[in-house]
Amino acid sequence: MAQDDITLIGKGIRIKGEITGTASIEVHGTVDGTAGTEGTFRVREGGKVEGEIAAREVVVDGKVQGLIAAEQKIALNAKSEVQGEIKAKSVSIAEGAYFEGNVKMPKS
Repeated sequence: MAQDDITLIGKGIRIKGEITGTASIEVHGTVDGTAGTEGTFRVREGGKVEGEIAAREVVVDGKVQGLIAAEQKIALNAKSEVQGEIKAKSVSIAEGAYFEGNVKMPKS
């Protein structure tokens, strides 16, 4: 996968259903449903996901309600708002982030 191989879901776009693929995904709009990628899944500030996210890495600057599962790491940045469950080997929650839910981290 090329480093710049990114699928962009733009501001003002709403997708309902299932997203699957290998490219990294950036959400500036809204996703209702499930999203899975072999790359990085990023919810940008102003972006929103309601459902399930599964990716190699997940970075949240926007809002997520549901399950987030990452093979490697999940980063909840300062302006993120997350409600649900997060599962990853590594989890970081920045000061200023809002998180309500459960964290599951498997033993190495």
